[in-house]
Amino acid sequence: MIKFTLKSLIISLGVFFLSSFLKSKVTYQTECISIQSDGSVAFKIWDTKKGDKYTSEQARKDAIHAVLFSSVSGGAGCTTQPPILNTSEEQNNFKAIEKSFFAKNGKWAVYTRNSTTETTLPTSLGENNWKVYQVSVSKNELRNFLEEQKVIKSLNQGF
Repeated sequence: MIKFTLKSLIISLGVFFLSSFLKSKVTYQTECISIQSDGSVAFKIWDTKKGDKYTSEQARKDAIHAVLFSSVSGGAGCTTQPPILNTSEEQNNFKAIEKSFFAKNGKWAVYTRNSTTETTLPTSLGENNWKVYQVSVSKNELRNFLEEQKVIKSLNQGF
């Protein structure tokens, strides 16, 4: 009986991890450049699948996505930035507004200030033909919006 339960547990965990891996559509990578005094974070972003077909608008949306869900890798100018949505509850709360947030005229654009093509490529890219953008995201303003929408709790609210 214990063998069967352990085997079932291992299979269930394997299916769970495989399905979560397959669901991930993130193909962008980031490298933090600087953290501004106003709470904005500037970083380089590129897409490993799209290469030179990566657009400025998609880079800006991906930048918001990175700040929300994954993180922004540290670089010479700053430390790694953890995601704003830290818990599965916060991520689920965001799912309720995600479609309208990332819509054509959605709020996402308010929180990015620029998207310029970067001439200095990260060394990990080598000589490939890439489009790398520098994007600035107003992390503090985005956090305030998420608090207003009841997606996350206020930092001064406590536990």
